[in-house]
Amino acid sequence: MKVIIAGGGTGGHLFPAVALGEEMMRERPETEVLYVGTSTGIEARWLPASGYRYELFKVHGLRGRGLAARIKSLAEFVRAIALARSLIARFRPDVVVCAGGYASAPIGVAAIIARIPMVLMEQNTRPGLSNRILWRFAQKVSVGFAETASYFSSSKVAMTGNPVRFVFDPAPRAVTEGPIQILVLGGSSGAHRLNIGVLEAFKISANRVINCLVVHQTGEADEELVRAGYRGLSLKAEVTPFINDIASALKGADLVIARAGAMTVTELALAARPAIFVPYPFHRDRQQEHNARVLERLGGAVIVKDDDRLPGNLARELERLTADSGSLAAMGQRAHQAARPNAARDIAHLCFELAQGGRAAA
Repeated sequence: MKVIIAGGGTGGHLFPAVALGEEMMRERPETEVLYVGTSTGIEARWLPASGYRYELFKVHGLRGRGLAARIKSLAEFVRAIALARSLIARFRPDVVVCAGGYASAPIGVAAIIARIPMVLMEQNTRPGLSNRILWRFAQKVSVGFAETASYFSSSKVAMTGNPVRFVFDPAPRAVTEGPIQILVLGGSSGAHRLNIGVLEAFKISANRVINCLVVHQTGEADEELVRAGYRGLSLKAEVTPFINDIASALKGADLVIARAGAMTVTELALAARPAIFVPYPFHRDRQQEHNARVLERLGGAVIVKDDDRLPGNLARELERLTADSGSLAAMGQRAHQAARPNAARDIAHLCFELAQGGRAAA
C-alpha cells in the first residue's frame, strides 16, 4: 500500500501527520509513506533529518498578506498543484491524507483531479481554510475534538482524536515534599508575549510562588532573554529552546502554562495534566481559545487572556493553583476525560479501508 500524507507549516500539522505515517508502517510494514510539506515550514528542517521519504513544495498561505503577495502566493499555489499532480502520477498512492495547513492544499486538489481516495485530518476545534475548502471532496474527515464535527457532513466525520507520536502516562506525578513543577510551553517556534508574561507573573508573585521548579521551553529567539530573566528571580528554572521528549516533560509536571494549539491541548488531555492556557490572541477565528475551552469546560484548565493584564492575571492563577497540589491532580484527571489515545490507530484503519475499497473498485 502507498500513502501520501501532506501537511505542515507548523508542528501542529506536521507531527500528527508523522504520527499517522509511523502507525501505518507499524501496523503494516509494507506500507510506503511519502510526506509532503512546504519549503518554508518546520517540516523543511525536521523531515531531512528524519530518514523518511518526503517532498517539499514552495507555497505560502493567503491570509493577512498584501495584494502583490497574494498574487505571488496564488501563482505558487498553481505551480504546486502541477507538481502535486506529477508527484501523484509517479508515486501512485492508494490514498491521500491531508493533515491541514496550506501545505496540504495542493496535494488535496491533485488527489481530487486524480480521483484518489482522500482523508482529511482536522486537529483544531475550528477548521482551517484548507479543510473548509476540501472536505466536500474527501471520503472521510477525522476530527480531533467532538466540537469540530458540526462543521462537516455527519456521514463523513470520524471522531478519532489527534494522533501523537508518544505514549503518555495519565497517572498524577508522585506527591512528594519537593517543589511543585511548572512546565511552560511556548510552542515549537516560541511565543515571545507568553515568555515575557510568565516572567512578569513570577516577579509579581515572587513572595508567594516560591516552592516551585520551572521548566521553560522558550523557542530559540527568546532563550537568552528568558534565562537572564530567571537569574533575577528566586525560582529554580531550567530553560531550553525546545523540548524533544515532551512525554517525559509532562510526566514530571504538576502544572502546565501554554498556548492552546490543538496538539498541546491533545497532549495535556492524554497526560492528564492541568493547564493555564494563554491562547494566541491574533488568530482570526480565535482558534486557540476554542481549543482551550475543551479542557476548561471539563474543569481541567483555566484560560488567561493574552492582553495588557496578562502578568497580573497569570500571577493570580499561579498563586491560586499552586497553593493546593491535590486540586492540581484532580484538574488533570478531569482534563483526561477529553483524551482519545487510539487516534493514530483509528485514522490508520480508515486509510486501510479506503485503500482496500479503491483497489476493489479498480
